[in-house]
Amino acid sequence: MTLTLIQTHPALPDGWTKGAVMALLSEVAPHIGLRPARLAVLNYFIGRTCASDWTSPHREPVFFGAQDLAAVELGKTPRQLRTDEAALARLGLIVKRVAANGARYGRAGLGLILTPLIARLDEFIGLRDRLRAERRYLRALKDLRSLRLRHMKRCIAALPSSAIKDPEVAEILVSFEEWPRSDALSRLGLDRLTAHLQASSDLCNSIDDWFEKHGLSSGEPAENFRPFIQSTKEDSQNVEEPSAVDNSAKYEENEKFETQPSPSCSQPSTLTPENLYEIAGDGLRMMLDASREQNRPIRERHIIEAAWQLLPMLDIHLSVWFEGQNALGDHGLALCVLLVNAGRDHPTYPVRNPGGLMREMIRRGKAGRLNINAGLLSLKQRRMDVFLAK
Repeated sequence: MTLTLIQTHPALPDGWTKGAVMALLSEVAPHIGLRPARLAVLNYFIGRTCASDWTSPHREPVFFGAQDLAAVELGKTPRQLRTDEAALARLGLIVKRVAANGARYGRAGLGLILTPLIARLDEFIGLRDRLRAERRYLRALKDLRSLRLRHMKRCIAALPSSAIKDPEVAEILVSFEEWPRSDALSRLGLDRLTAHLQASSDLCNSIDDWFEKHGLSSGEPAENFRPFIQSTKEDSQNVEEPSAVDNSAKYEENEKFETQPSPSCSQPSTLTPENLYEIAGDGLRMMLDASREQNRPIRERHIIEAAWQLLPMLDIHLSVWFEGQNALGDHGLALCVLLVNAGRDHPTYPVRNPGGLMREMIRRGKAGRLNINAGLLSLKQRRMDVFLAK
């Protein structure tokens, strides 16, 4: 009896194709020593292999095309192509298996073996995921700096003319002028950007301390916000599905707002940042606790930064914030996020579509029909009712 041994080779997992491998390599190439010109050569080799060889455990993906023809199609000399092949082999991306005279035969499995790419797939996926996480983190740091930049500009615009003569203010302004430009942040590197963010936080604290010491306010008064609900009897409205989820899908969803008769626009809000912390939902309070500086009070900018950082947890795309920037500003948007987050634990009408509700509030803000004070006062009353019921 004769036993036939079937040789097995690494194969791509389900759902993966050679095209997906090419896309993966393009993303990680600079971090594995693969220069653009040699990435193009490697993609040329991959593109001219049989697709089924990448998914079959019984065959290997092999490029066995003539070297002279490949050199012509790649716009290289044969010598340059041989140099590229040797470099790819040193990087562990291919194995060069040819006949003694350098010939390549597909049937004999002689040529440039691309199996190492399959064997290292998990390594490349892990590298890609780490790079994406680093980019997201860097983006988050830059966005946080943008929030602090706008905070500083608001505070500076609110300074009285006499403050310019104050040495403390003069020092703050000099430090602010030394901040790097926004378009230069990516070139700072992670360590320097992190250090700059700490310095920016310290400077924001300094100017906030100055306003507090002089009994002034740099924040936008809550009474300037537009009506939250035009009619207190209205209990449903069309809510648009966030474009970040599906730009083409729009549907109607009933959401209940916490409402009560809107106070007069001249009536100032008595809710301080500490009060807002007390009535906020678990998500926003968690963000504030995580970033809270020891022995320092919660201030308006802390609410804003925590609300911004909470957006991904609420499945609200960051573009929503920019969409409402002109109508509501950072402070108004932060209060909207606070209401959306707190609405998720509403005992009767919990918010099930935070992104849609956020967009609806922004639309009402643009139309002059958003009264955030009414929502905050209603939320405060609901929290009080829960406390008294215990």
